[in-house]
Amino acid sequence: MIIFKATKDTLKDLNVKPVTIDQPVDAFFSWHVNFFKLYGKKHYVFMNDFSRLSLTVTGIRTNQANKLKEVFLNHLQAYFSVEQIPDALANSYLRECNEGGITKTDSRSVISTMNEMMLILNTVQSENDDLRDEDKRHQWINRSIYKPIDYKYPIDVFVKALENSFKNWG
Repeated sequence: MIIFKATKDTLKDLNVKPVTIDQPVDAFFSWHVNFFKLYGKKHYVFMNDFSRLSLTVTGIRTNQANKLKEVFLNHLQAYFSVEQIPDALANSYLRECNEGGITKTDSRSVISTMNEMMLILNTVQSENDDLRDEDKRHQWINRSIYKPIDYKYPIDVFVKALENSFKNWG
């Protein structure tokens, strides 16, 4: 199960009421969501609670909560391909994301890291035109170190968790 933890503004933009999650959620399948303007377009930013892996995507408009999971998973699958994550691992993770829900944020640490990442992207957008390319942007931002993951790269933390979670799958 995948859970999207949306900020108050994001819930309002999507025009959705948050669901209450009764059971504990694995941080590896939990993603905080916010939106911001980048290169003059609205981008949704998704940040994994466990690894701080992040994606910034377009294609979700106001009042389109029903498209959130589909658009996110399509972009995540494409990013897995760019990072050359083995299909067995990528597909195992994506299979676990078959059900989902949208709830409220619950981690100031993740929100702070997400805000830092959005600030960095907003700051460098005028200097670095390469980051208009989504694949290059994702690779660049997921190779930034963050204190909550012991100054490691989010992509490395995420891939290691994938390998540990699905090493016997295939």
